[in-house]
Amino acid sequence: MQEMKKFFLIALMCLPLVALAQNKIKETEVPKSVLLALEKTYESYKVKTWYQAPGQYIAEFVTDGQAGRCYFTANGDWQYSSFPVSLDECPTLMNTYFVNNYPGYRIRSTEYIEEMSGDNYYRMVIVKKGIGSADCELIFDTRGKLQRSTAPDPEQVRRDYYTHNNPDDTPTADATPEQPGKTRRPLRKRPKPVEDTPEIEAFVPSDAIAANFAKRYPATRLSAGPEWYERDNDECVAYFSNNQKNRFEAVYSMSTETLIKVGKVLAKERYTSAILKYLAEKFKGEKFKVEKMVVYEYDAKYRGPDGRKPKPYTYVVVSQKGDGHTLKFTRMEFDNTGKFIGLIAQPLDPRDIQ
Repeated sequence: MQEMKKFFLIALMCLPLVALAQNKIKETEVPKSVLLALEKTYESYKVKTWYQAPGQYIAEFVTDGQAGRCYFTANGDWQYSSFPVSLDECPTLMNTYFVNNYPGYRIRSTEYIEEMSGDNYYRMVIVKKGIGSADCELIFDTRGKLQRSTAPDPEQVRRDYYTHNNPDDTPTADATPEQPGKTRRPLRKRPKPVEDTPEIEAFVPSDAIAANFAKRYPATRLSAGPEWYERDNDECVAYFSNNQKNRFEAVYSMSTETLIKVGKVLAKERYTSAILKYLAEKFKGEKFKVEKMVVYEYDAKYRGPDGRKPKPYTYVVVSQKGDGHTLKFTRMEFDNTGKFIGLIAQPLDPRDIQ
């Protein structure tokens, strides 16, 4: 059993590498043994997409309102499932360990893992702030106790961070005839973290993006913002409100430094009726709340891979009460007619975590 647990921990550590080799496939291409294994593993679920990787089949699915990925061997044996979770849903000890041991790092993602053996745990991916830093992984048990790590030694991280931020406290050699007046200065004690929350690294857009935004949305027309955040897929977003208190999200391409699309956050009374009808049917008999509904429209100059301007679409976040006082979220996209397109597994950016 210990060897089996070790195998799955190693496999888990390799998830980013496996993801590179995944190919999207149709459900008809999935072996029946894999489909049956999924049915046996979860009583209720909905598969969004199937992927195939070397020796694996992967289902991107939703169960009990929680989006995740389920991994199977080519023979149809369930390996494990991963579910993205917010930091608030993780044990407090996880956050405490990160804050106390990895100053100068930020949390890239957190996941909850359900393993075949029943030994469930949490996975935290962290990265050192700066350009070109590699991801590190921390594995915690369900109580938040560290089990395994690929991150650097915490003591060395704390020492390097303190030295970098307190250069005047670096000890020097004792005074010598060749270096009169050079004396060893005592090191001050390292300050303890005052908050039990990780530092969120502020994102600063390029000068070209900032100038483009300021030209389109002068400060005199804004009542709040912009607040900038980095998104995946080479995107960044500015959250802001105009003088009429309407909220917007302007999404830019960081590589081309041009505007991609602008999203308007709808007021509750402006929610799309076709989408509300779909949600009422999807969550029939369940309590849920629409946290936000955003209509995205693409910039007039933007063109998709096919050379055409994409049509508007709507992004929706729905919350439901989970165990205890926690909330679980379902993120969905709808086309311009209100027809369901698909589920989104991860939050769009740090601010999108409700």
